[in-house]
Amino acid sequence: MGFLRSLNSEDRLIIGSLVLTLGGIIVGALLAEPRLYGITALVVIVMLTVGWYATRSPRLAWLLLFGLVAGVLELWSDWLHVAHLGSLVYTDYFGLRLLESPLYMPIGWWLSCIQFGYLALRLSDRWPQWAAVGLVTVMGMSLPPWYEEFAAPARAWYYTTSHLMLSNTPVWIILTYGGCMFGISAMALLCYRPRGWGRAVVGGIFTAASFMLSAVFWFTLLG
Repeated sequence: MGFLRSLNSEDRLIIGSLVLTLGGIIVGALLAEPRLYGITALVVIVMLTVGWYATRSPRLAWLLLFGLVAGVLELWSDWLHVAHLGSLVYTDYFGLRLLESPLYMPIGWWLSCIQFGYLALRLSDRWPQWAAVGLVTVMGMSLPPWYEEFAAPARAWYYTTSHLMLSNTPVWIILTYGGCMFGISAMALLCYRPRGWGRAVVGGIFTAASFMLSAVFWFTLLG
């Protein structure tokens, strides 16, 4: 109870968004319904945007722009893996293809950047920055890979790799998420300044670059 009382409105919003995200993809897997991935992403990003409007939080405002830039630019990482490396196959595009990605994919990365960027910033209020980055990186290898695990039964996407797998998820993907979350948390901590919109854009660009570099590195090594 003491822990719950210590949470502020932003904390509850982010935790609620993580729970809703995971719940949506689990239901999508149980129903074999890929559109629930897109619906969940849309509902969660609306929830985060409304939460920012209600709280007028400078931190959430900054993260919304930071995540939007990174989420849009992540399309090129997907394009590389689908069109050139052949490691990823999407089986549903939620009504519209963006390059080689479903319509909701940049929204999914947008909200992930907000969620995990916020966690890094919040943890750094109490812990050294290196500890905050380390914890978010470890969390990134334990929570978001479940999105990948449930994607195959949800008929949303699958990977063509057949070795070094943990159930439906390649080991290189789990390690890629570690690199992605390292990029999100490090760039959030390095670039965040209240109303520093230019820094949010630059941070988002470098974060998206970390997505591609991490994915290519681990796929080359283990894929």
